[in-house]
Amino acid sequence: MSPRATGITLIVYAALSALFRWLSLAVPIFKVPFLGGMGLGWILLAASALTGGWLLWRGQTQWHWSPLTLKQIRRFREIKRGYASFLILLALVGVGSLDTLVVGKRALIVRYEGQYFFPFVTDVKPATTFGLKEESETDYRALQRQFREAKNGNWVLMPIVPYDPKLDTPETIEKVVVREGVAYRASETKPFDGRAYTQFREKPEQKRQEWVFRHGLKQGEMLGWDADNEQVEKATFDKGNRVAYTDFTEAKADALASQASETLFTVVYPPSAPSWTHRHFLGTTSMGGDVLAILYGGWQQAIIASILFVTFVFVVGVAAGGLLGYFGGVLDLVGMRLIEIWSVLPFLFIVMIVSSIISPNLFLLVVIISLFSWMGTTIYIRTAAMKEKARDYVASARLLGASTGRIIFKHILPNSIAILVTLAPFEVSAIITSLAALDYLGFGLPPEEPSWGRLLHEGTEDFNYPWIVSSAFIAMTTVLVLVTFVGEAVREAFDPKKFTTYR
Repeated sequence: MSPRATGITLIVYAALSALFRWLSLAVPIFKVPFLGGMGLGWILLAASALTGGWLLWRGQTQWHWSPLTLKQIRRFREIKRGYASFLILLALVGVGSLDTLVVGKRALIVRYEGQYFFPFVTDVKPATTFGLKEESETDYRALQRQFREAKNGNWVLMPIVPYDPKLDTPETIEKVVVREGVAYRASETKPFDGRAYTQFREKPEQKRQEWVFRHGLKQGEMLGWDADNEQVEKATFDKGNRVAYTDFTEAKADALASQASETLFTVVYPPSAPSWTHRHFLGTTSMGGDVLAILYGGWQQAIIASILFVTFVFVVGVAAGGLLGYFGGVLDLVGMRLIEIWSVLPFLFIVMIVSSIISPNLFLLVVIISLFSWMGTTIYIRTAAMKEKARDYVASARLLGASTGRIIFKHILPNSIAILVTLAPFEVSAIITSLAALDYLGFGLPPEEPSWGRLLHEGTEDFNYPWIVSSAFIAMTTVLVLVTFVGEAVREAFDPKKFTTYR
């Protein structure tokens, strides 16, 4: 793709994202810049538009790869492990950009009374829109269950993971089956312990009777209600046998028996194990949040943080390193002393102070981490600039009257670009691990934000729920290994000992 085509693409993307945000439409892919917050979203769109405008103004109509670059790309593709890891990461980024098409509590499509609604891209729809009494936002999971039971032609299509990454803690309900007089949860083989209840056939949201089960048998108190949620009976059971009974309606409670459903249900309190029935594919956390949804939201945060971090570190590092390396002298001496002083500041203490004063969002955290991470890139670029400015081609450019800016940006930096390409994958690994570490220690994102570090912290606190820590560990390890493989392949492909831009 030529620079002009790239510039047009960036401008169109920024314009469509801004338009959809202004229209309150949460269109997947175009809403990705706003996942880190409204302020961050507008900053990203402004940066995209400015970059696109610059490419459109300065870019050439036709793009021609240099022979050196083509050799490096071919070399990168020959390193199968790194190239395959790169393709997998691209696929993961693409899946993360789909957003609510894959993970979310809002329905993709709702068909109601012959009309079609698309809640995942529109504003909040109250439950009254679909014939319910509540004025609050529609619970589309509950609506889907009601439409299925009613069988009236209405239906709801939910995302693959019908839960939101941010503080979505639904009540998980599971069937209880009775086999040979012993109750079992539908997803387990051991006898059931806990509370189970029946519902009214015509009013599923209302309980009819509720029992306590121990080792699969009724044990202890039983309560019964009518359709108006008034208690009408009470009983006591011992090892499955009723030993006491009280009817508060003067022998009318038995008449309600025919109105109750035959199915037993139980509320599964979090954390719950992985379940395909309730589409908790990796289980839930102790707060009831879906683990897979939180991992997905954490991956989206990692994508945005990586883009911001790499951009900030490289812009500052190239500018500072290029100036120090090219001009040298007093500027280099003073600059390096300032870098040494800045590099010994206690990063963790500063984050703790900031977290105690305000609740940091993703953008602020990335800025803080970046402020303590640009020195390495600066030193690499400084060293490269000092080496390149002593080459004969730089002296020739000076003799031909080239300006300082042209020498730096047209000659020295292009010969140092391999350093940035090599550093990029490892900078991505650094920001992912830094965010996870801060969240693990409790100094990162707010509690309602999805976070891999918080999942690791919760999982390591109690190993009785291995699906929490194992899911977070596998997800984070997989991404970091893929990024490392890409980094190793890029480093070998762009090795200056193999290829060079001067003769």
